[in-house]
Amino acid sequence: APTVKTNAATGITASTAVLHGSVNPNRAATEYWFEYSTDSLLGQVLLQTTNHVSVGAGESIVTIDKEISGHEGKTKYYFRLVAQNSEGTIRGERQSFTTK
Repeated sequence: APTVKTNAATGITASTAVLHGSVNPNRAATEYWFEYSTDSLLGQVLLQTTNHVSVGAGESIVTIDKEISGHEGKTKYYFRLVAQNSEGTIRGERQSFTTK
């Protein structure tokens, strides 16, 4: 299965943030995406996701940076990086940020 790490968000404004993480495909064709929500449980009702992006089938760590936008000001968001390949779907640690 892939190895996933979710890192802290940066570049936070009233409506945007840059999400960070890393993925190691562990020699299987892998794609990743971020899940984010105002729901601390990252439940399906409010869950939003970024586009799924391929990181190939290498065996080294790939750094991920993704800007998301269109958020409410002064609102807390929760997010995590997710990676999937033929060996499984792995969700990284949950992180949070609050828009300005």
